[in-house]
Amino acid sequence: MAGEKQYSRRAMGKLAAGAIAAAGVASLPGQASAAPHYRAHGPLLTDGYQTWLDAITNQAANLAKVVTGWGMPGPWANYPDHVWTACGATNFLIVRTVTGDTDNVIDPNRAVAEIRDSRFFEYKKIRSGADKCIIELGNEPNIRVADPWVYGYNLSVTIDRIRETFPGAKICGTALSPNKGTNPDTWYANPNFVDAVKKCDFVGVHFYSNPDDGSFTRQGSYNELTYAETLSRCASKWPGKPVIATEYSIRTTALTPYQKGYKYGNLIHFDDSVAGSLWGATYYHVQTNPGGVDYHENVGSEGARGYRKRLSEGGL
Repeated sequence: MAGEKQYSRRAMGKLAAGAIAAAGVASLPGQASAAPHYRAHGPLLTDGYQTWLDAITNQAANLAKVVTGWGMPGPWANYPDHVWTACGATNFLIVRTVTGDTDNVIDPNRAVAEIRDSRFFEYKKIRSGADKCIIELGNEPNIRVADPWVYGYNLSVTIDRIRETFPGAKICGTALSPNKGTNPDTWYANPNFVDAVKKCDFVGVHFYSNPDDGSFTRQGSYNELTYAETLSRCASKWPGKPVIATEYSIRTTALTPYQKGYKYGNLIHFDDSVAGSLWGATYYHVQTNPGGVDYHENVGSEGARGYRKRLSEGGL
């Protein structure tokens, strides 16, 4: 909003330096850090490309997320100028595959084809460097995929194919649904799945908030793992590996997008209960289609203003 403080050059430098270091190697185990926490941050695009770009600008985001299967009226391959712009909008860009999403086992050939045909890696390599493209494989397969052994095997093969085909790209492991009814702990305990994620550069996680006050701490009442429980599991299974919250959101409509964005900024950067392994986070989501999926979680570009307001108050 008018009159709000922008990032200082010094703060931006710290954000970039911290993000780059963590992207190369995991942060040092046991290394303490006091708030504010310099983490990569930004919006996830579902629908509303220009609003998403506006959100990136409003927030001064250094991380954003797209999905290969939506975001445009047709395939991303039909919109190369939009892909080019998206690749230059933030320092880091997460590109998630549709294969491996919710009800299908991830397929190595499809994963390679999605990243290649969308051209996100190709353009991000030119605009920012290959290592600034984070390829996220799959999404919440524990919702409907019955066998984590098979998924884990296919994920391992997919990781090898992605590294071979897109050298230099970073890879984020499949994030699970935190809903206890979908048995995330069965997947966290599965050796095939755990070993596959060990091969990735990042662990992907999701966490959410249902209460009308926007609290993220009481999800146990909604039969979900809290962020603290999820991050604790990551520390146990993949010690020292940096984590990205590739989705998180406040689901209630009792708060405005601006208020939600403010709370997002507070949680990610100023809440010491969030484990130090969290490297960055993309909130869910920019979704400007009233008939689209999870429209009630849309924060548009105003959520980004709320996020920036909290950062400014904290000196970031």
